[in-house]
Amino acid sequence: MRPIPLNVMTLYADLADRVAQVDVRPGSISTKTVDGRKYLYAVEKDGQTRIQRYLGPVDDLQAQMQAAQIRQAAEQAKQRRNTVTLLKNSRVPGPTLVIGRILETVANAGLFQRGVTLVGTAAYQTYPCIVGSYLPASALMTNDIDLSVAEFVASQKEEDLQKILMRADPTFKPHWSRDDKRPKAFKASNGFSVDILTSYGRGRRSPIEIASLGCAAQALSFQEYPADESIEAVVLHGTGVNVRVPSPLRYAIHKLIVAQQRAPASIAKKRKDLAQARELIDIFIETDPDALQDTLDDARARGRSWKTAINASLTELGRQVKQGQLPVPNQT
Repeated sequence: MRPIPLNVMTLYADLADRVAQVDVRPGSISTKTVDGRKYLYAVEKDGQTRIQRYLGPVDDLQAQMQAAQIRQAAEQAKQRRNTVTLLKNSRVPGPTLVIGRILETVANAGLFQRGVTLVGTAAYQTYPCIVGSYLPASALMTNDIDLSVAEFVASQKEEDLQKILMRADPTFKPHWSRDDKRPKAFKASNGFSVDILTSYGRGRRSPIEIASLGCAAQALSFQEYPADESIEAVVLHGTGVNVRVPSPLRYAIHKLIVAQQRAPASIAKKRKDLAQARELIDIFIETDPDALQDTLDDARARGRSWKTAINASLTELGRQVKQGQLPVPNQT
């Protein structure tokens, strides 16, 4: 793997700090006159949607303060947008426009803050500046987003997920499977899909209803593993979008396991799983072998099925799989 230059890493760290500190959504301020009196409104962007929000009369001190904060947030947003552009110009991957808009609306709804975790290739694309190396597999395209709700804790008043997604693309509709009581996937007219995943609970039933979001989630084996040790990452879209993703090591080992669960017809997905796992493992062999060893040992100790799948994938990657050893290339 090719290391990312220190100045680029520093730029990303600065962006992450600034995105984490945002507490006022940027927007523009407009004035309307109604019955001879002037009122202030904020116009804010969310995906493809422009939302107008009433602030108050122009002579109201509270409304004036809100307007000033929004204008200041807009100036700060311009600076973050410039940083995002610089990072992209340094070949740090960003999402497609479609993915960026979806993640923006999910983030603005506060779902990542409440435990929703981005998994799959869209999550993998956030790792280069976290692990300090360019990842060739992060350039792979994806036509879907996987959101794990295994660790989601709903607030008292949540919005239906479809309404949130429609702010990114108004053509998002529920995708129904036979016997679904609530949809566990949503598709747009361009074919892009958002799939909702979770871990099995008691009785190992699936799908599992997520009433607070007006949807259901497909329960999958091992899905709890990447979600219960997640970190914050910044997606290079717009002014930077704060999301929650699995830790890179958890992601890599989960991919080793998932690769062995793929049906024979899903050979392309299996290859992608193994490529992503290999890239991350190679980096940690060089940068933090102790953490890699500890994480591997912990995962293998969770059960025979875990150990068997991990070792089988490492073997396919041409790696030694002896317990207690790092997965270095075979010498034979």
